[in-house]
Amino acid sequence: METPFDDLKRRIKSLYDDFFVDMNINPQTGIVGGREYMRFNGFPYIGKKYLDAPVRVLFIPLDTGKDECFEKNTYHSFDSRVGNVDVFPDYNPHIAGVYATALYILKERMGWEEAWRHLCLYNQCKTMTAVKLASEGLPDDVMSYVAYENRFRFVHVGRGSEKDERKGDKDRFWIDAQCESQMLWDEIEVFAPDIIIFQGKTGLWNCRVGDLKKRYRVATALHPSCWQRGGDRLQYIVDVIAPQLGLQ
Repeated sequence: METPFDDLKRRIKSLYDDFFVDMNINPQTGIVGGREYMRFNGFPYIGKKYLDAPVRVLFIPLDTGKDECFEKNTYHSFDSRVGNVDVFPDYNPHIAGVYATALYILKERMGWEEAWRHLCLYNQCKTMTAVKLASEGLPDDVMSYVAYENRFRFVHVGRGSEKDERKGDKDRFWIDAQCESQMLWDEIEVFAPDIIIFQGKTGLWNCRVGDLKKRYRVATALHPSCWQRGGDRLQYIVDVIAPQLGLQ
């Protein structure tokens, strides 16, 4: 018998089946037809308890960052994407930032206020470090209540083989801007979030963020690894993200 979670994955997968046809993506390899040097980066992460969350939060970072699939030249399935977040507390800067933001947003509804206070004992550290140091006093299943999807969906084949290629800024481009924008809108509708948090440089989203704000609670934020402007600190969640969502 299909569970609500299975139904959500099936409906998201159906969107991607159509997207693969529209974008001429090989479903076995992820390679884009006519652009043999480009590959689809993978399906979104969907926490197993996303549908049970008292507040559904969808995170949308700009790009995939490190391409974990470059060696096999394939793309993330739903299951392999889970592997990136199922390593609490050894998160990379991005997932640590998602974790901490979700913990803050859900803390009152989930009874995590004390956990947030405990995490803030390490607020002089980077968020990634704070999560690791505070881990014994933190819930380990926060990520299972959220979902995230990369805004830019393609990577250059082989990117990631060198350390200076771990960043995803080389893959911030559109193959079909209109189709990719519509895909995101369709995906958001299926996810039916209460809150959407965009992570990364503003001006690159190409998805009518202003219109989304008419339907959802939306925050635009720095990427959690952005140390130059403080996006990698817990205080950034309190000072910048929370006010946009009406949280204090």
